[in-house]
Amino acid sequence: MSKQQARARQTYQRALDAAGTEFARHGFADASLLRMAQRMNLTKGALYGHFSSKGEIAAALVALLDELLPHPAAPHPGTDPLTDLRDMALTIARAVESDIQVNAALRLAVDGALTGESAPPFLEELRRRATQLLETSTPAPPAEPAVLADLLVVVLVGAYYTAPTLQRSGMSTRVQAIWDALAPHPPRTP
Repeated sequence: MSKQQARARQTYQRALDAAGTEFARHGFADASLLRMAQRMNLTKGALYGHFSSKGEIAAALVALLDELLPHPAAPHPGTDPLTDLRDMALTIARAVESDIQVNAALRLAVDGALTGESAPPFLEELRRRATQLLETSTPAPPAEPAVLADLLVVVLVGAYYTAPTLQRSGMSTRVQAIWDALAPHPPRTP
């Protein structure tokens, strides 16, 4: 990779970080490209050199959520299916806490559900993979896999929107506490 390519890639990542902060704080509708550029000490024109629109930046962030989803049909044999769901929820919650880009991406995905006719693709895919994970669990799947998959989405979205800070500090602790209240189990190491 040339120095110019490396610099462009670094600027691209800085742009996603700045956009992440802006979208996490203000949501899509109230996010400002000017504030994103100012966070990077760039002009809006320089930002447009990497992204053609605010929507394109948002789409790049939301695409990061796909990396958090478990591979389809990858249950852990012999584990409780609720433990697998809990682990899935905690993986996402920890990513939200530690990565401003993922934090913003989840907000953008959920905000999209509030303005659209249907659930955002990430939440639909999360629900689908959780349902599939539960349906393939051994020795026997739980009675209502789709309902439990919906619960996963509700816990994540609820913990996200009720977190006390924009950084969503403590979100994973709250998600774990909710799962522990719903399905107590012996503590596991992450």
